[in-house]
Amino acid sequence: MILTYSLPKFKALILSGEKIHTIRTDAHLRWRPGMSIQHWMGNPRNVKANPHEFAKGECRSMQNIQIMRQGDGIPNVFILAKRGHLSGHFLSDVQVEELAKNDGLTMDEFREWFVPVEAPEFFGRIVHFTDKIY
Repeated sequence: MILTYSLPKFKALILSGEKIHTIRTDAHLRWRPGMSIQHWMGNPRNVKANPHEFAKGECRSMQNIQIMRQGDGIPNVFILAKRGHLSGHFLSDVQVEELAKNDGLTMDEFREWFVPVEAPEFFGRIVHFTDKIY
């Protein structure tokens, strides 16, 4: 399945192995372990933006995630054991910083991307490219 990226730095981070997952809404639960991934810079439907595939990979695992803004500090991140259930665990601040870094973002970028002031809560899924889990 195709994963598209809008930030140019993500291409280099995926190719170097530094970006080891992506966080998406995945409202229809399309992603499953074992699925092939085609990494694309830009949307292949927008030919004016020069979209192109730059790597292939595999979805190793999935984790459900809830991110909650905490002012301008490190957001609270809860890994849900099962989608729609309250069981799971919170990540420590150190783990949240690792999560942001492994997603290719600084902490400020992570907070503003997933939980901006106008949308302080995010529910989604981590699509893992490696065996790392949180």
